[in-house]
Amino acid sequence: MAIHPAGIVSDLSAANATAFNRIELNPVSIIHATEIGISMNGAPNSTLVPVEFNLRRTSTVGTGAAGTVVKIDSSTGALGTTALVENTADGTAGDFLHRWFVPVVSGMIWVAAPNREPDCTAALFLGILNVAALGASINATTYIVFEE
Repeated sequence: MAIHPAGIVSDLSAANATAFNRIELNPVSIIHATEIGISMNGAPNSTLVPVEFNLRRTSTVGTGAAGTVVKIDSSTGALGTTALVENTADGTAGDFLHRWFVPVVSGMIWVAAPNREPDCTAALFLGILNVAALGASINATTYIVFEE
């Protein structure tokens, strides 16, 4: 059971998604990212290079669709964090916290080490950015698990 209210936001991109944030969190207080997952559905024999994804803070909010924030433990209090998905414009780049090269035929799950969870305050935003377009016919699914 989570000590603090915890939530998850997930997104499935359109094929050939451009280089924008897949998910962007907007906290009302401090949050800690505890787990991140990224996967893509490239063909098994794909010769495309891995796609770079970054976890980053931004100082201004981007433009995207409203994301659904789901509580992990339904018995905890309400979550204040909101989310955007499928951004068409990103906020002003701030700190780059992590960088991954993810093969288009698989994915990765990253779990933060205890007491090393990246945080984000109410004045900032936290997002997962794919640095380059995904490629023809390739979708990405991403998620962020966080605690408030």
